[in-house]
Amino acid sequence: MRARLWDFLGSMRLAISLLSILAIASAIGTLVKQNEPMVNYITQFGLFWAQWFAMLGIFDVYNQAWFLIILVFLLISTSVCLIRNTPKMLQDMRTFKHHTRTNSLRHLPEHSDWTSNESLDVLTQRNVRALQKHGYQVRAQENEAGVYIAAKRGRFNRIGYILTHLAIIVICIGGLMDSELSIRAQVHLFGKQPQANALSFAQVPTDGVLSTHTLSYRGDVKIPEGAVTDVVSLAYDQDHYLLQDLPFVLRLNKFMVDYYSTGMPKRFASEVTVQDKSTGESFNQTIEVNHPLRYKGVAVYQAGFDDGGSRLQLAVYPLSGTVAQPANIDATMYKNQPISFAGEPYTIEWRQFKPINVENLAEASGAPIDTTSAFAHAMSPASKVKTLKNVGPVIQFVLLDKAGQATEFRNYMVPVTLDGASVFLSGVRTDPNKDFLYLRIPADAEQSMGDFMRLRAALANTDMRTKAIQLYAKRMRETQQNNPLKGDELEKSLTEILNLFAQGGLQTVGESLQTKVPADQRDAVAQTVTRLLEGSLWELLQTARQADGLPVLVDNPDTGKFMRLAVVGLSDAFAYGSPVFVQLKGFDQVQASVLQMTRSPGQFWVYSGSLMLVLGTLAMTFIRERRVWLHIKPNGAVQHLTLAMSSTRRTFDYQHAWKTLCHAINPNMKHSERTSEYMPTKGDHEDDHA
Repeated sequence: MRARLWDFLGSMRLAISLLSILAIASAIGTLVKQNEPMVNYITQFGLFWAQWFAMLGIFDVYNQAWFLIILVFLLISTSVCLIRNTPKMLQDMRTFKHHTRTNSLRHLPEHSDWTSNESLDVLTQRNVRALQKHGYQVRAQENEAGVYIAAKRGRFNRIGYILTHLAIIVICIGGLMDSELSIRAQVHLFGKQPQANALSFAQVPTDGVLSTHTLSYRGDVKIPEGAVTDVVSLAYDQDHYLLQDLPFVLRLNKFMVDYYSTGMPKRFASEVTVQDKSTGESFNQTIEVNHPLRYKGVAVYQAGFDDGGSRLQLAVYPLSGTVAQPANIDATMYKNQPISFAGEPYTIEWRQFKPINVENLAEASGAPIDTTSAFAHAMSPASKVKTLKNVGPVIQFVLLDKAGQATEFRNYMVPVTLDGASVFLSGVRTDPNKDFLYLRIPADAEQSMGDFMRLRAALANTDMRTKAIQLYAKRMRETQQNNPLKGDELEKSLTEILNLFAQGGLQTVGESLQTKVPADQRDAVAQTVTRLLEGSLWELLQTARQADGLPVLVDNPDTGKFMRLAVVGLSDAFAYGSPVFVQLKGFDQVQASVLQMTRSPGQFWVYSGSLMLVLGTLAMTFIRERRVWLHIKPNGAVQHLTLAMSSTRRTFDYQHAWKTLCHAINPNMKHSERTSEYMPTKGDHEDDHA
């Protein structure tokens, strides 16, 4: 039973089967992104398949128990094969395999027989020199039956087989060393508890911190300027993590980043101080991409950068009511900000701040505004050509109402140019798996949103609306003598249009037209209503500016474009999903460096095994093992010669080598004589049995 198990473990069929399974698993691990949030896999594969793939470990292939077990069995199988066959191969490399029976040579596919009248000594010396000239090692034996010459070349071909098998063993050992076996062992055998709550590092209990003797690990840590860390967070699974204690304390003194003219980062580096925990010694070093810090078996790589808790100055504009002026507040990144509006409590969770933000901004397609879906149009700027441009600082935050409903926003600090107009952008989404939809607020002549917010507040003021309607009606009567609306009809129509727009934007106006206007007249009436709405809002803006002591605006193409965008922006604000608009006014940046901490003792062995695999493959491919035998048997005054050759691979170049060798040994022999098929005779059988 033990012998059968030994043969099974060392069999080629088992090794090939294990290699095939590992190759398929590795291909899956390459094609499917590993250790992503579960929601990403649900989005990509659907809930049903994502659950099945998670059960099979597809999303973390290399740390699955079945993968590691297969790796161990492959290691055992290859080791058994190497133990069984290496002594034989080494012995075979040293021996010349003397054939003492001429008949056995005649059974080889490549053999030849001929006779010669030269003496035995002359034939022996000449043929030994000929074989040596062709790169063969030669051994000659003489006895009463004649001279037996054995030659070989390419003996190191067997080293290729040994190296390839040894390479698989070394790579498997390296892979096991760099796996999470040591982490899993500490959890299952030494009482370490993966953490589920998002606590600060200082609050994590001791059973959630791994020993400094952990064999291998990989994790990321974000360090703000001036901060220190001596631990790194390791993802245990989709919902849990562990802290890894480091053998040193790392302090980020300064983070440096350089940019291209487009705003893309060109170089970023971290100036750090490392202090050894055991000795107290410290030193300084700069970490850059491709220039990691290596200390006590831990490699620290520059992985990226992020915000480290910048201080923000913000203007909070109300999107309802008659107040146009914003409330100024201060905030700190990653610290929740409670606010109150109209007696309702809200909480802002600051998620991201980027002082330099490169976006693909291109000229929009120029499609006309569809008033029935103005919100969708304004939130989806179209672009044909990619144009990378730095659009300035951006803040990203989540607004929570008292019921816990979350809406995520992405607001730009400075206006950007889209469709030939300068606008403030604010992205909004309620589902983190979907893209942002963008609200456009037109910038005024001072590149601010003052006029827009002034117009919004005036639209909510009944008195201002009435005054603007009267001014616009008066102007229309003065400039349009043939106006079909007479007396109070004009004021009533303008009042109804503005009231509808103030209640729900263009969508409310459109719904009213659908119910009151016949279908064949709607297009013409819609054009008239749009013109009256823009004119009324123009007078409303002028009225609001005068109320604030500002000069009236000049009616020109720029202000006309502003008013058209303002109409769409005011309409879209009803679907914005927030009672306020948060604008970034200033900031004091605090940068943070994202560093990757790795310990991979198996890396050297994997690289060594890969080199051995390459060398072994080259040895098997280009080193051809060939063995040659020449028997010279005297028969009176005539010498009978038998030449034979064998090789592990009978390739085309092997056949050519056989012909060349035959010509070198006996130039006068015909080709047909060199490759004659041998049919044993009765005497041969007797000689063989003897």
